[in-house]
Amino acid sequence: MRERFRPLLVMRAWPAPEHFEAFARWAREVHVRDTGAVPGVRRVEVGLAPEGVVLVVYVFEDADSVPVALQSPEAAYARGTLQQWLGKVYEVRFEMLTAVAPEQAFASIN
Repeated sequence: MRERFRPLLVMRAWPAPEHFEAFARWAREVHVRDTGAVPGVRRVEVGLAPEGVVLVVYVFEDADSVPVALQSPEAAYARGTLQQWLGKVYEVRFEMLTAVAPEQAFASIN
């Protein structure tokens, strides 16, 4: 049986080269632990992309858990620990990915 789609939040961070190793270690060891404690977050994974990009993927239980998770004290704490890196990264982007029901393109007249 195919697993249903779960909403994802993706963080892409470009740390300055001199901070890359420390940031990647922090993401793997600290950020995964902190964000994994957020209610409604099912899984957190960290990966490295080309040209010094650190990717963090947060997998939510379902669409209803997203607003609860993002507004939780645990998420506020995790966002707070990310702030220590703001002067050491060139850019941080967040993207929310979720399934969208297709719109009906036509209606049957029979």
